[in-house]
Amino acid sequence: MRQREQLRTAPVEPKRAVCAAVHDGAQGGKPAPTTYSELIALQRAAGNAAVCQLLEDRATDIPPTLTLPRKGGGNVLPVQRGFFDSIGNFFKRAAKAVGSAVSGVARGIGKVAKTVGSAVAGAARWVYARLGDAGEWLLNLFRDLPGRLLRFGKAIADGLIGLVTFIPEAIGALIHGGIAGFASWIWAKAKSGAAWVGTLISRVFDLVGGPELVEFVLHVVSNATPLSGTERAAAQSVLGANALRWDEVRIDEGGVLGLVFKLNHGRAFTTFHSINMTATDRADLSIVVHELTHVDQYEHAGSVYIGQALGDQIAEGAHAYDYGGPSGLSADRAAGKHYADYGRERQAQIAQDYYRDITAGTPTTDYDPYIAELRKGEL
Repeated sequence: MRQREQLRTAPVEPKRAVCAAVHDGAQGGKPAPTTYSELIALQRAAGNAAVCQLLEDRATDIPPTLTLPRKGGGNVLPVQRGFFDSIGNFFKRAAKAVGSAVSGVARGIGKVAKTVGSAVAGAARWVYARLGDAGEWLLNLFRDLPGRLLRFGKAIADGLIGLVTFIPEAIGALIHGGIAGFASWIWAKAKSGAAWVGTLISRVFDLVGGPELVEFVLHVVSNATPLSGTERAAAQSVLGANALRWDEVRIDEGGVLGLVFKLNHGRAFTTFHSINMTATDRADLSIVVHELTHVDQYEHAGSVYIGQALGDQIAEGAHAYDYGGPSGLSADRAAGKHYADYGRERQAQIAQDYYRDITAGTPTTDYDPYIAELRKGEL
């Protein structure tokens, strides 16, 4: 007990004790106290303060955690240093993790906001386009009214003339052709009468703005886009710069047309100012020119062109597009045939093949007279 009290009250300063222990060890060829027994001896000789001073002096030379062997062997005895540094590092890492998480959430919110913004912008453009379609319907209803009334009046006049001349022509067919000649005349009259009925229906359809209503619906259920500059330039090189109202033309892709293309084997078709085609066909500018020729037909002749084109396809199939090539055009021209004398599909095919030739640098001498009539609107 007395020895312990003397140790506790010993006036030896910690740093001097440490220096003395290190100096004595060095003279004896021993390193500074590091083992458990050596540190205990230092503690008994100089007190706890000396041990702490030694550990502090060696802080720069030892790892953050000093492990001392336990007396008698067994598990090591850890001696911790830098407690507040560890706490600081912990909070630093926690703050960094929280910051990364917040940044990730912010980036996620930004992406969602961008997606939502794009969707809203797309919806706004779609609504604006549909309002434009509605405006075009009203505009065309009045702008095209004089021409549509004129075509309607002509259809009525043709019907009246047919009625007036029906009986005299029937008598003439019977006299000159007998029963067989009369039967042939009746069959021809039946077909021309059906064609007249179809024409009359198309004229009434035009008068009430039917084409614009159909296009409005098509644009709702498909992806309608204007002509690109390249597409317009290609068509203008054939039809002429002022051939039609280019800004009103739309190319419809996708949507419900996907089902239509499955049924018609992907064939492009034109309804008034709307060209309905697959992306593959759109990439072929000659097909775009073909379909824009049908738009030209619509603006000059009205929606009756659809019935005329379908009639040719039903009657002739694939031959409805065959005009005989350049040699056929040359022979027809010599016989006095004009562009307007060809069927609607042959007209469009002539325009398509002409575009192919001018882009390939092929001479177009046989096409030129017909293309000149096309550009004049003689359809």
